Amino acid sequence: MSQIELIIFTSIVLFITFSLGWLARILIEKLSHKSSRTPTGDRLMAESFHKAETDHALIVDQLKKRDTELTNKLAQAQAELKATMDGLHNARVEIENLKEISQKTKKDKK
Repeated sequence: MSQIELIIFTSIVLFITFSLGWLARILIEKLSHKSSRTPTGDRLMAESFHKAETDHALIVDQLKKRDTELTNKLAQAQAELKATMDGLHNARVEIENLKEISQKTKKDKK
């Protein structure tokens, strides 16, 4: 076997070895590749986080609405209380005036 034949034989063996290694890598990659239909841990975590953020935003909106409702009810109750207190004050003043008039009439009769 001459030197040229040895170089050609070695080149062919190295090329075949390289090709087999490349095909084995592709085959292993295809067999171990996870399907895109099955969610990975990161994807599940991202979906859970997104759902949690959405739920949080919804709850915050509901709490803001409830806070607005309660604030309005409180303002209405305070207005009613003030009106009631004013009416009570007016009634007391009127009672005092009637008592004074009653006492004056009793004194005038005596």
